[in-house]
Amino acid sequence: MSTLSRMGTLSACFNRLLRVVIAGCMIVGLSACAKPIKLELPKPVAGGVRFALLAPKAKQVSLVGSFNGWAREATLMKVRDGRGLWSVDVPLKEGEYTFMYLVDGTEWVTPPLAEDFVTDGFGQTNGIVTVH
Repeated sequence: MSTLSRMGTLSACFNRLLRVVIAGCMIVGLSACAKPIKLELPKPVAGGVRFALLAPKAKQVSLVGSFNGWAREATLMKVRDGRGLWSVDVPLKEGEYTFMYLVDGTEWVTPPLAEDFVTDGFGQTNGIVTVH
């Protein structure tokens, strides 16, 4: 193979590599433009406390806890955006409450963020929220 042929092949390989690198940079750059989801502790809002859970594949999420008698569907959450962030505002009086999330009616989820945690008598870990 002549030197010119080798240079042509190297040039073609370099061009392909360059296109892959540019495409990768564009994908990374575009995904960086998306606003990141920031998970938060249950937080005070007007009239109560806001609870939030990121569950992008969920069809239904319930907030279940000592404040609603651990009733599975008493406090249904609503998806807040297209990325699967579920939330609900709950009117709570002053006190300490334990809670968990129930995803699709079958999966108990320990809160990823809570003020504190406590184990229950069923082998699960509950989150704790204190209202002042």
